[in-house]
Amino acid sequence: MDRRNIKQQVIDGARRRLQEAIAEHRERLEDLRSVTMETDLAETASQSEGRREADVELMNGLGDQLEHLERDMALLGQVDAGALHEVVSFGSVVHTDRRDLLIATSVEEFEAAGRTYLGLSVRAPLYQALSGKRVGEQATVNGVTYIIRDIL
Repeated sequence: MDRRNIKQQVIDGARRRLQEAIAEHRERLEDLRSVTMETDLAETASQSEGRREADVELMNGLGDQLEHLERDMALLGQVDAGALHEVVSFGSVVHTDRRDLLIATSVEEFEAAGRTYLGLSVRAPLYQALSGKRVGEQATVNGVTYIIRDIL
């Protein structure tokens, strides 16, 4: 399979995983809003005050997480599937002897092109160790050594 096609499939897989996470957060926020409104109508003022504060705090936390996921999606949009890399950098798809990685933003494991990938932020210690390295080179993080097998 064409290397650019593989890279595009990896980017698409990460995008799908982020879209799923965004949809989950939006659904949780909507459910919480609905429950909070129903609770406000059913409880007395003294009963609902503590619960309302807890619900608002939870909604704010979920809202913050949703904003973070949306920023991650925008960052992922900056990755050029047509650009193949010779060294590990932002936008690289990296196959190591231990893990397959997409260097862009943090994304939970996802499937693409017949493999399981993990999205890494450029702030991640593993990325910091791999940054600038070429095929055949290695990096060690927390006592675990990763040998780079391929970079797309």
